Amino acid sequence: MERRYVTFFAISLAIVIASQVLQSRFFPAPPPPPPNEAEPAADAVESRPDEARPAADEVAMSATAGEPVARRRFTLGSLDPADPARLLATLSSRGGTIERIELSDGQFHDQDDRSGYLGHLVPVADDAGCRLGVVGAGTPAAAAGLRVDDVIVRVAGAMTADPAALADVLAGTRPGQRVTIAFQRDGVTADCEATLGRRPLEVVRPEFKGEPVADVDARSHDQLSFLLSIESRDGRRRREPLDEIEGQGLATIDWEGAATADGRGVRFTRSLSGGLRIAKEYRLAEAGPDATGYALELLVEMEATDTPTVVSYALDGPTGLPTEGWWYTQRVWHDFWSSLAVRDVALRFAGGTSTLISGLKALDGTLERPATTIADGTPLAFAGVDALYFASALIPATDADPPALAEVRPLVVGKPPSQPRKKLVDVTARLVSADLSLEPGRPLRHRFTIFAGPKQPELLRRFGAAQAGMDDLVYYGWFGWVARPMIAVLHGLHAVVGNYGVAIILLTVLVRGAMFPVSRRQAISSQKMQALQPEMKVLNEKYKKDPERRTRATQELWRKHGVNPASGCLPVFIQIPIFMGLYRALATDVSLREAPLFSSAIRWCSNLAAPDMFWNWSAILPRFFSDPEGWLGPYLNLLPLATIGLFLWQQKLFMPPALDEQQKMQQQVMNYMMWFMALMFFKVPSGLCLYFIASSLWGIAERLLWLPKATAQVAGDRTLAVATPPGGPTAAEATREKRLARKRR
Repeated sequence: MERRYVTFFAISLAIVIASQVLQSRFFPAPPPPPPNEAEPAADAVESRPDEARPAADEVAMSATAGEPVARRRFTLGSLDPADPARLLATLSSRGGTIERIELSDGQFHDQDDRSGYLGHLVPVADDAGCRLGVVGAGTPAAAAGLRVDDVIVRVAGAMTADPAALADVLAGTRPGQRVTIAFQRDGVTADCEATLGRRPLEVVRPEFKGEPVADVDARSHDQLSFLLSIESRDGRRRREPLDEIEGQGLATIDWEGAATADGRGVRFTRSLSGGLRIAKEYRLAEAGPDATGYALELLVEMEATDTPTVVSYALDGPTGLPTEGWWYTQRVWHDFWSSLAVRDVALRFAGGTSTLISGLKALDGTLERPATTIADGTPLAFAGVDALYFASALIPATDADPPALAEVRPLVVGKPPSQPRKKLVDVTARLVSADLSLEPGRPLRHRFTIFAGPKQPELLRRFGAAQAGMDDLVYYGWFGWVARPMIAVLHGLHAVVGNYGVAIILLTVLVRGAMFPVSRRQAISSQKMQALQPEMKVLNEKYKKDPERRTRATQELWRKHGVNPASGCLPVFIQIPIFMGLYRALATDVSLREAPLFSSAIRWCSNLAAPDMFWNWSAILPRFFSDPEGWLGPYLNLLPLATIGLFLWQQKLFMPPALDEQQKMQQQVMNYMMWFMALMFFKVPSGLCLYFIASSLWGIAERLLWLPKATAQVAGDRTLAVATPPGGPTAAEATREKRLARKRR
């Protein structure tokens, strides 16, 4: 029987591997396009790369609104952790948009890029080197004294003739490294020293097909964030979601831009044909006792300059939220059967709960309601994009004159990624206004708050209109009632010990210690059941043809010896909610993101919310195993293997010997199932594996040291199960007693 199972398993595995090899050999995936090549949008998806847009609108606008405007960039906020602003936003005159938002909190860094960070500089090639287009406050470049329009000539002795050369030099550096920079300012060459930092996390960024884009002026990319466009004007409407009305284009044109007088804002303006002036003003949120630093304020202003006009606008939300964890996490929502992407549209109305609209459904065109109407009595609380650990949203103002909004539309932006990676689809939420009647000299103003930050419940609770916050975006699944108190205890332990790995071990000790009385009863009941196995086998043979009498006799035997078979299942039922709650907590809580088991300087196991990623084996394994979307992923993970190894050890130590062929077969099936569990566990968070390792070691110590050992004795025609406390008969003595009992029978 054992040989049959092994043969079946080997043949099944060989068939699967052979089919994958043949498929990859004879039906290979199409090669990706060159990175600088703009691809046409798929017909089934209303999207296209921003830089590949036709220039017809640009020509029309130039003819009606004056000469084209040069590209300019501005920054708001700071990367200095001591600054009240917890973010640094880079704004672009192209469409009056936000190009990227970086977080200054030292807790949040880019997980993949561990090279030295000088700042998001937007360099362009110059005769002498790289001319800087942006130098944000609080960046290492600003701390070194660099300014906009400085030309970097050398970094650490290496020439930087163009942006690619500068990027290559910085890629070879490390955070904390001090480098000498030679630069030119007004024709004069000087040197400065900069201490490089670690690349901060970008909550909002430009990207193309799920991959970040560093230089938006040189590459195709999805549309930028918080884009404003004309939905309709005087009866004319746009034909496609990402097209614009002829002569009314705003997306691909550079707006006039200037910093506000107080230095806390940037104002973009643009005039359209027919006498329509539009302005967008971004400002840092006002400082105050309730200020969080993760917010900007946005003012949309429209005014008819010549004749009255009726217009409605569309304000798109954020794009390019982080895609980290897409290959090892599985997001869940209230609808258990829903299929979520890495980023999904999120919205909420007053009096209701938050709703996620799957990016996959928006991509496939299977949405039941492609637009959500905003009713008069239920104002919109927020609309934006939700990712695994971060979120960004537009929040309408709730003052005396709130924005007149008509509906919210989920929107796919940019070229969709390839089919295996379609979870990386980029989405945004489009807010469409009602028809607005504009009169000359009477500008209309709509105010919004932009949130961009981590998904911390206490932080999200502060954002949202009409007393409806964003905190329910942190969803732990069905066992949230277990996850929330466990996370609270875990955070409390971390506050004491300062390390989440140690805190998880202490949490395991608390949980298993609280369950010790239940575990003891379960162990004693299991030992009694093991001792009664011979008598139960006799009853099975005696009443083989009478199941009813066999059941009554078995129950009578259990009552006689005080055995309750259900008590053995109680710890399992208790641990299932704990397991599921802890799994969702570890995979959802942003505090565990990048929390190291040992030290953040060690790449291995430097993120307890992700697999430990001990060794990148993608170079030696077939792609269907080692691709991010493959069976195992690109890394060898040690902690899942240690977890399964301890499970097998426990099973071998405490599983009673088989009394017949049926029990032997069942035990063999359980051994094989462990290997399937290893595949299931291979991509779980390392923090969860750490919990199971600590729990398994506790269980082994519990059985060997603290729980009673059992010996079987026979009195007359009855088998008695006797629990012997630690320090009683040895294992050899217990085995000898069992042999004597069998001889007496």
